Amino acid sequence: MATIEQEQEQLRELRKVLDDLKAIDPESLVRTNELGKDLNFEAGLPVFSRTLGLFRDLSECNLDSVPYETLTELHSLAGQVLTYFQQIQNFSVAQHPQNPVDARDSLINQLRDQWHRYYTSVTPHISYAIRRGTDFDTLEREARGTLALLKRLATESSTEKNKVFEEMQDALERVRQAAAEAGVAQHAIHFKSEAELHEKQSLWWLGATILFALATIAYALWSLGPQLNDLSAVTVPRAIQLIVPRLVVIFVLTFGLVWSARNFAASRHNFVVNRHRQNALSSFETFVKGAGDPQTKDAVLLQATQSIFAPQDSGFVRNENTPSPGSQIVEVVRGVTVGKS
Repeated sequence: MATIEQEQEQLRELRKVLDDLKAIDPESLVRTNELGKDLNFEAGLPVFSRTLGLFRDLSECNLDSVPYETLTELHSLAGQVLTYFQQIQNFSVAQHPQNPVDARDSLINQLRDQWHRYYTSVTPHISYAIRRGTDFDTLEREARGTLALLKRLATESSTEKNKVFEEMQDALERVRQAAAEAGVAQHAIHFKSEAELHEKQSLWWLGATILFALATIAYALWSLGPQLNDLSAVTVPRAIQLIVPRLVVIFVLTFGLVWSARNFAASRHNFVVNRHRQNALSSFETFVKGAGDPQTKDAVLLQATQSIFAPQDSGFVRNENTPSPGSQIVEVVRGVTVGKS
């Protein structure tokens, strides 16, 4: 039986041969530049690659516990393979002048035919070295831990996703509710704009009324004042001649005064009506929320609808008669209520 020193010596010799094989590049064995296209070893490149790969894997294994006899066997196989590759590296036409093609093919075929022997002899040691160098128990524990972590993360992710989904649903519901609440009130801006327009017009008409009033008074005093100072000196024809043209102007100014005053009153009337509709829409949601039963809500809706759609006096026509659409509005509201239910 071999001693430990013999095993270590044999292992060093095996490592040396394996290092020599590991240093060989399969592409360098083709030798197209030296041998030409017809005599190179390109046909044996697949055999070279798998053989060198097998012994390269063996060189990367831990062979410290391999017995002496096995090391001797592996050393013999590796040496044989190294000899084949050295012959390929040194192959030349001068060495085989009779038939270099057959000599080349013979080298390739010898390596190819020995593949089964090499594989069955080397792979068990590679497998054992890999198994020995791998802590499968640790890998299994890590795999189980990773699986448990993935399950926990998946559960947390699902919980978080459901939570986020619920928050999104709540936010969407709040947005819908806010939109529904603002749906009625937001239309108050139309009546606000209309009320502001009529308010401005009323101020313009008020200014026109004041101007017409001042113009009428000033013109009357300016045109009739000198003649009224001495009525005894004025004859009737002269008085008619003086008064009639001036009365026409005063009548026109008075008509403008009355027209401006009536337009001022109509504008103020429309301003008040539109401001009332604006306030009705703005306060609609407050009364609806404060109502506890559907009947009260319907009544509030009916009143708000009437305040919006019911025709009002325009203010431009005196004693204007407007039809009452109360029954039509009631039927419309009832139809909407029945459709929703």
